[in-house]
Amino acid sequence: METSYIVGLVIGVPLALAGVLGLLKKIKTDGMMRKKKQWLQELAESWPDNPINEFHPSDVITEDIFQDLKIRLKRRVMNTNLDKPEQSPYGMTIGCVNLIANHLTDFYELDDVHSVLSQFQHYKTVIGDVNLHFIHMVGSKDKKSTPIILLHGWPSTVWEFHKSIPVLVEQGYTIVAPSLPGHGFSDPPSVRGVSPCVVACVYHKLMIKLGYNKYMVQGGDWGAIIGAVMTHVYPEHVVGLHNTLNHIHFGWRQILVLVGGIFAPNLVYHTRQEESFINPISELEERMYKKFAFFHLQTVIPDTLGYGLVDSPLAILSWIGSPLILMSAPNNDPGQWRKGLANFGVDNVCATVLIYWATRTSQSSLRLYYEFYWNDREYLENFTIPKVPVAISNFPNEIIHLTKFTSWRTFNNIKQFTYHDHGGHFAHLDNTHGIVQDINSFINLIK
Repeated sequence: METSYIVGLVIGVPLALAGVLGLLKKIKTDGMMRKKKQWLQELAESWPDNPINEFHPSDVITEDIFQDLKIRLKRRVMNTNLDKPEQSPYGMTIGCVNLIANHLTDFYELDDVHSVLSQFQHYKTVIGDVNLHFIHMVGSKDKKSTPIILLHGWPSTVWEFHKSIPVLVEQGYTIVAPSLPGHGFSDPPSVRGVSPCVVACVYHKLMIKLGYNKYMVQGGDWGAIIGAVMTHVYPEHVVGLHNTLNHIHFGWRQILVLVGGIFAPNLVYHTRQEESFINPISELEERMYKKFAFFHLQTVIPDTLGYGLVDSPLAILSWIGSPLILMSAPNNDPGQWRKGLANFGVDNVCATVLIYWATRTSQSSLRLYYEFYWNDREYLENFTIPKVPVAISNFPNEIIHLTKFTSWRTFNNIKQFTYHDHGGHFAHLDNTHGIVQDINSFINLIK
């Protein structure tokens, strides 16, 4: 009797203590979430209403700036004493750098970027502490009534949407595509603390300012995270959320999938296709710590890195061009950089480099990582979206994949979960048809 009593105490007391601590933590977390959400809503309401002005990218990307970029690239100094492997474990290969640099200096024309951007109507307006740039294209009101806000991430710009916007507008949709604060044509924020959560409020304020009380959000990279925050803070305004990058949360569900996938894949995965998309646990360390080391650097020392980017187009080409290519390559394999470059497009790399160079925003774009880590991380790790319909498009070359089961941790009302046979982190560029098709099917589903 005494033995069983002692055993009961040994097992029961720690379990009871763990339960109490867990409950206290949940109470604290729930309180923090409520306060953060309320603060974000009040912050947006406190911003004054400022006028919207027309904007022309050609006024920023001038012939003088383009020629200066070409001269600097032609005078680039490369370390020729290092070995020159086709597949390098050290980062972007010298062959890849020279290929893009030579294309920019010898073949790329200023009109290549001007002719594309001039298709769209561009505007700027001050919201909070951000002088925000955005594209606004009005579709046929008799066809589709739901406006869509397209959200990009780093190291992208609104250029990422130049193929999909015309298709969606032709189909009747009204499109709003803002440049992230401190990215491309949006000025760097005038104060510290403009984190992804604050950006979400800026974007919502923009949609209300344009007269769109109800709207759909579509995002990738930071855009996926910011779109999820918009949906959480303003669920009465967001009619649907469509993401290409799933919300990453390493809770018990993800651990179960990673470990269970080794021993009992038939029980963990819904389909063989889903199993083929999930990265095995053996690759997790390499994927998160080696291939995406930029995340750590930009979280802790963004400015130290940024000074060189603002001063050198070669630095922009290599630091920003590398993830553009890597995140478009099969399995994000650096050895497949030629396929990654073909998927993303060398002209698209050149346009992105030119936009960051002309706007001098390569340094400020890095700060969003710092602001996320020190201002939003706990909030983003704990929120859920219970009611708003959600669609997630999965592309094989995306940086990380989650199962539908894992996704329910954040999104409780997943209406559409699709898989594609090609495309990557920048699906608007390398699988335009697939992502437009998913947007259409999702909107028809939630009408």
